[in-house]
Amino acid sequence: MQIDPGVYLVGSGQFGFDMTDPFDCHVYLFDAGETYVVFDAGTGMGTDQILEICRRDGLDPAQIDHLFLTHAHSDHGGGAAHLYQRLGLTVYAGPDTAKIVSVGDEAAVSLPAAKASGVYPSDYAYQPCPVGHILTGGEVVQIGSLQVEAIPTPGHSHDHYCYLVATPEKRYLIGGDAIFFGGKIILQNTYDCSVPDTIASIQRLAGYSFEALLSAHLNFSLNHGQRHIEAACAIIDQLGCPPSII
Repeated sequence: MQIDPGVYLVGSGQFGFDMTDPFDCHVYLFDAGETYVVFDAGTGMGTDQILEICRRDGLDPAQIDHLFLTHAHSDHGGGAAHLYQRLGLTVYAGPDTAKIVSVGDEAAVSLPAAKASGVYPSDYAYQPCPVGHILTGGEVVQIGSLQVEAIPTPGHSHDHYCYLVATPEKRYLIGGDAIFFGGKIILQNTYDCSVPDTIASIQRLAGYSFEALLSAHLNFSLNHGQRHIEAACAIIDQLGCPPSII
């Protein structure tokens, strides 16, 4: 589904637009010219649907050469191996995400607890995937017409990164699970979810300029995206915590 010139939503689960597997996060695709760049991969249970949506939208999956992961949680990084096996693409991730994804460390993404609580199917398995490019904070990667800047944003998870994507026309913040429509966040009962780190990351994001906010679940904003950061910061400035979407 094209959402902006050269920008597509090709995956989304029940916490979004019910396009692919119910457990998938939003999966965004950018047309960089002769290649496509994808942000996050879903769980892997909806990979065939993601590729079929690409074809339906006139996008050749064979041109998907780059995959950036915001973090390793199953609904974001679990599908990396499935896309890698089908497309042979290059996976980009921060160092902690790369460590988890490369070995399929289910404990590190709290998957056993998630399966025990019914959040994921009991037979779901996180397949390991090689990470070809380990990112550092502030690194800028040029891919065709796109510039992608890696921004460390721990809080929702210890390994979380956001990405500032600059096209010739516009700047997009790939927010992952760091920030959502209305200035909301995700707080979970997991070992590495931290309120202070979440707040510090939102304050860091307030220093960036962008037009569109593309979060990993629920709504996204194609213009005036910074207002969602501002809404969160207004609460933080009053010594509060932005509301959680769950």
